[in-house]
Amino acid sequence: MMRMTSGLGCSAALLSMGLALGTTAPLRAQSLGVFRWQLQPFCNVVTVTVVQQGAQYHIDGTDDLCGASRIASVVGRAFPNPDGTIGFGLTTVSTTGAAPVHLDARISIATISGPWTDSAGNSGTFAFTPGTGTGGSVRPIPPGGIAPGTITGAQIGAGAITATQLAAGSVTAEQLAPGAITTGLIAGAVAGFGTCPAGQYLRGIQPSGTVICEPIGTPPLSTNVDTASSVGHYSSMATGSDGLPVISHWDRTYGDLRVTHCSTVACTAATSTSVDTANVVGLFTSIAIGTDGLPVISHYDETNGDLRVTHCGNVTCTNANTSTSVDTANDVGPYTSIAIGTDGLPVISYYDVTNHDLRVTHCSNVACTAATSTSADVGNDLGRFSSIAIGTDGLPVISHLEGTNYDLHVTHCSNLACTAATSTILDTANAVGIDTSIAIGTDGLPVISHRDSTNRDLRVTHCSNVACTAATSTSADVGNDLGLTSSIAIGTDGLPVISHREGTNDDLRVTKCNSRTCQ
Repeated sequence: MMRMTSGLGCSAALLSMGLALGTTAPLRAQSLGVFRWQLQPFCNVVTVTVVQQGAQYHIDGTDDLCGASRIASVVGRAFPNPDGTIGFGLTTVSTTGAAPVHLDARISIATISGPWTDSAGNSGTFAFTPGTGTGGSVRPIPPGGIAPGTITGAQIGAGAITATQLAAGSVTAEQLAPGAITTGLIAGAVAGFGTCPAGQYLRGIQPSGTVICEPIGTPPLSTNVDTASSVGHYSSMATGSDGLPVISHWDRTYGDLRVTHCSTVACTAATSTSVDTANVVGLFTSIAIGTDGLPVISHYDETNGDLRVTHCGNVTCTNANTSTSVDTANDVGPYTSIAIGTDGLPVISYYDVTNHDLRVTHCSNVACTAATSTSADVGNDLGRFSSIAIGTDGLPVISHLEGTNYDLHVTHCSNLACTAATSTILDTANAVGIDTSIAIGTDGLPVISHRDSTNRDLRVTHCSNVACTAATSTSADVGNDLGLTSSIAIGTDGLPVISHREGTNDDLRVTKCNSRTCQ
């Protein structure tokens, strides 16, 4: 290497002359010398031999990786450009064992230096360096630049990886070879996050750095959380602002609205309260969490035929609750469904028993002690099995049954209070539209689960636009008596998942869609 360094000045002249001559060079292989360039502003120095083979110039050498204990190979070609510069096309890596990176450089005959770029987005000066480099940082490793299988126990010391070193989602299957991380390595690493108790396993790590533990080999946990009289009818659940489940349901024995607030995420313990005891109330409950962080519940007052709304005074619904009859026109209130509008106020869909219409109530405040009610869809028997959601346009969209012909209806509100709306018959195949449930998919379009009572199948209707004026429908689950009391949600994978009852054997059934349309 000392001989190479002392002769770099002459070699540079030879390189310039040889490459500039192009095709006039001899046909036999001839070495033009050994050369060094620094990939400025980085400290990487490449040392290569240039061999002329006819009109081609072969490059072969190494990248010192800024003095690393293991260096990387560099191979490629050099060629004269029509503009008089000399081009280089090199392949190297950014760290030992990493995925290849392509490097392009262009030097002038006078300076033997020029600009460079690589396929990872780095760039700088390809600086001819007769002596040592001028310093700088190591050329960055591109995203995904670590070759699969290169990280094993030999590279990771026990306890070397803790929450300080790992960003959320930074290590994936592409970075780790099978068996790369073993129990010995994890033992020290977990100390930085915390440990799980005996009988539980580490399922994940939260952004805060605390561990998520789950029991080993145990079935799902079920608990009877309210055993007072005949309770649990028309249940509806939401996750409270305290992160715990809160459930509204009907006490059939006393005709009251009940709320059960779970004390744990698994709801292994809970507090239950009768929050509205006026008359026979609490049927067809639907619960949401208001913008004040408190539960708000729509339900039916069967005694007076009114729509009732109960606003909880605290997250557990144990005191300062208020209940208001917000719509007393005719016999109204069954099949309620509540959502929080983009104005931060509750909006409720339900059935007008007297006129067989779909009704919508828009609350004037978060507690819904005052409201405006309107018949949003009139005509044939409309509004039963209503389900409401807020579309990506910020407006309510409601699925419900047209009971005369047993078709699926969707009503898209033209404003937040739904005093004007567009209604569309979406599915007319057989007797459909029973037990509807609506959600907004990851494509921004409504998707609806409902029952085909003719064939006793689960149906899914996917809207083609936000107003749901067109849609495609399919039988998503066929067989025994399916689709009863369906409820739809969008999973973490972005695809719909539907719970429903299989009536032949009285079983709970779940249907997972394989696409956003469930077709």
